[in-house]
Amino acid sequence: MAETRAPSASKDLPPQPTVEPLVMQIVVRRDLFDKERWGVGPLMAQAAHAATAVLHETRERSETIEYLADLRNMRKTPDASTLEKLSSALSGIAPSSVPHHLWTEQPENVPTCLAIAPNRREKPIRKALDKNSCRLWRSD
Repeated sequence: MAETRAPSASKDLPPQPTVEPLVMQIVVRRDLFDKERWGVGPLMAQAAHAATAVLHETRERSETIEYLADLRNMRKTPDASTLEKLSSALSGIAPSSVPHHLWTEQPENVPTCLAIAPNRREKPIRKALDKNSCRLWRSD
């Protein structure tokens, strides 16, 4: 007698779309480190301020809630080399569709970094960051 097997569940289900993980981009002005001689510590503080601000401002968005619920898998990214690139990255992202916060150090009124709310690296974000040569920070 032939043995019959139940069909494999994985063969019966349609393929599931791959969901991009949530990331949070924090764009830091590299020129403050390279040319203005800001230390790593002060730049880290600027990034922390910007990240905290955008998380607070977007605390009720589903993406932010989901991002904060998975602390072990949080991901952040890049740097920008100059103020011009940072400003350009900001102008390339529509505020209504992609919440972000430009942190400006006071009382000096120096824009230092841009934090983009948790997102799935949608095309407008990737395009703006790539266009402005935003790259992962390296301390070399």
